[in-house]
Amino acid sequence: MSHISVRNAPELIEKLYMTVVDDGDLKPFLAELALAYDASLATLATMDGASRHDRLRVSSTVDPQQGASQVPGHYAARSPFRPVMLRDENYGRIMTSSDMVSPEQRARDLFINEFLKPDGHEFLLTGIFGQSDGRHNYVVLNRGGNGGEFDGEAVMGLQELVPHLRTMLRLRNRLVTRDRHIDFARQMADQRGDGMVLLDRRGVVHSMNSHAELMLAEADGLRINSCLLEAAQPEDDASLKRAIHTMLKGEAPGSTIPTTSLVVRRPSGEQPWRLHIMPLTIRKFLFAGDEVALAVQIVGPPPEEGEIDPGLADQFGLSRAELRVMTHLVAGVSPKRIADLLGNSVNTIKVHRRNLYRKLGVSRHFDLVRMAGKRP
Repeated sequence: MSHISVRNAPELIEKLYMTVVDDGDLKPFLAELALAYDASLATLATMDGASRHDRLRVSSTVDPQQGASQVPGHYAARSPFRPVMLRDENYGRIMTSSDMVSPEQRARDLFINEFLKPDGHEFLLTGIFGQSDGRHNYVVLNRGGNGGEFDGEAVMGLQELVPHLRTMLRLRNRLVTRDRHIDFARQMADQRGDGMVLLDRRGVVHSMNSHAELMLAEADGLRINSCLLEAAQPEDDASLKRAIHTMLKGEAPGSTIPTTSLVVRRPSGEQPWRLHIMPLTIRKFLFAGDEVALAVQIVGPPPEEGEIDPGLADQFGLSRAELRVMTHLVAGVSPKRIADLLGNSVNTIKVHRRNLYRKLGVSRHFDLVRMAGKRP
């Protein structure tokens, strides 16, 4: 018999919301949830509908010393419960193991007998409660054979909790989005004049800073069309769309996807915009329905070589090559991009940068930018 009741349900709901507001760590709440239902394991996860693989999981047990089991991808794909959960008529419905598979099937199923039973997670209480862009959020409680099947009271209790889980994830998403704005605003504070456009998981423009608004208002090479970022030249637009699609498709927490950079030409003849597209992986867990996925940094044309006082070369003994590299570094261009522009190797550019730091007596990029503004 589960411990969930009208008396402790409000306490669980309060802990659910306080967890999100305080630090976003869902494991303490899941441990409380497992305890309330006399479960061995409580899990919130996102499942990819096409492959049925778990992409993101937050699990917890009643006993902190007991490691929460992680279902390998090939096991998750073989689970007999997934096809039943994914049926349209079962969306939002809390089900037990017996609701999804017959006793005969449970007795001979390899997934249940080789994985669930030995791990002490034989019986399930589960259901999908959110879906977006092919992802499905679901909750699952597990019990060992000694605990027996979850009863009707447990089903009703978790069913009543489902709307709060949906609301919790929406609240969490808003807080994460706010934090991402703050984080990127801080990172961009010392690069004044750059535009920043945030895109959601579909590539739709979510928001932008004031610099981006001014740049896009010119409609000179870049604009917003039907809520999508668009380049004026067809070739540039195809490259932009392809880069965004690639970054969205490959985005995953903890990934090491590099920033994608490209140049967008301007019909006015002005020097082109330079775009840097970055996946937002500030938070460890992303669930279906999360809004912000990518950041597009729009950098204006770099200064002409003459804008950095040539007197620096005489004062500090800079070579012409080092002065060219310094111009691009001050403009925020990456070593790899500088190498492409100047026809050098990345290692050569890094050597020039190291020599610049040594000759100018600086150790940070910020100090290099400050030096570039000085006059001897």
